[in-house]
Amino acid sequence: MRETWNSPDGKQGWLDEPGYQPKGGITLDSDVENYLGAPSYDYLRTLPTDPDALLKKIYKETKGQGNSPDQQAFTTVGDLVTEQLAPAKLNAALYRAAAKIPGVVVVDHAKDAAGREGIALARLDQQTGDRTEWIFDPKTYTYLGSRAVQVKQAYGVKPGTVTESTAVLERAVVDAQKQRPGAQGADA
Repeated sequence: MRETWNSPDGKQGWLDEPGYQPKGGITLDSDVENYLGAPSYDYLRTLPTDPDALLKKIYKETKGQGNSPDQQAFTTVGDLVTEQLAPAKLNAALYRAAAKIPGVVVVDHAKDAAGREGIALARLDQQTGDRTEWIFDPKTYTYLGSRAVQVKQAYGVKPGTVTESTAVLERAVVDAQKQRPGAQGADA
């Protein structure tokens, strides 16, 4: 379990991760991206909500990165949904854009680490042999979590090994770091 707090502009944040807690936590300081590499809410609000325009922007801005343009586009969608609250229309656009990436398949019944059923978009990274699923709520397209399975023998990891399983249990707008939804002053 871990918790993060991020300012809308991405310039301040807080990571509270059991098992790794430097004195005072980790203070984040970046103009666009927080400590975990996720863009700020303010940045996400600027992205197009048309899936075709969004995908075009992702390919353009990630050109030359990753081990292939399609894999990098898929990874970028994950970067955009995993660590930051995103506007609802953008969540739906990210889902629809990712579904258009060559090699991406729809998994009608996928479960996140909390056991919630969702619909997933999955892609096999040909270089690493890892198949990653981004799991979304089937009605709202809210990001629920991820799952990754090693499909091909690589780096000493046997096929069938689940290498990652996550669940986002709660996301909300609050007034201050370390404040939780429902606490006085929260805008949950």
